[in-house]
Amino acid sequence: MPRVAINKKTYMLRDLAEWIEGRMSTKGLRQEDVAQWININQQSMSRRLKQAREGKDAFKVGELFTLLKNLDATDEEILRLTKM
Repeated sequence: MPRVAINKKTYMLRDLAEWIEGRMSTKGLRQEDVAQWININQQSMSRRLKQAREGKDAFKVGELFTLLKNLDATDEEILRLTKM
């Protein structure tokens, strides 16, 4: 089923969660490692990733950019993941 413009934000949040989880896997990082970057515990990180997978806003702007920077996002990835 094609993506509909009405649900664009939901799809983008899901893409963000998938990108974060994929990059964590590629770099061999655990949720606990990534959670420390934004000063939360592992349980909160798990909850936030789940919320993002459900299409809900889960990260503050500052937290998001910290994650993108530390996960070595390219400029193109940053634009794609944050353009809403």
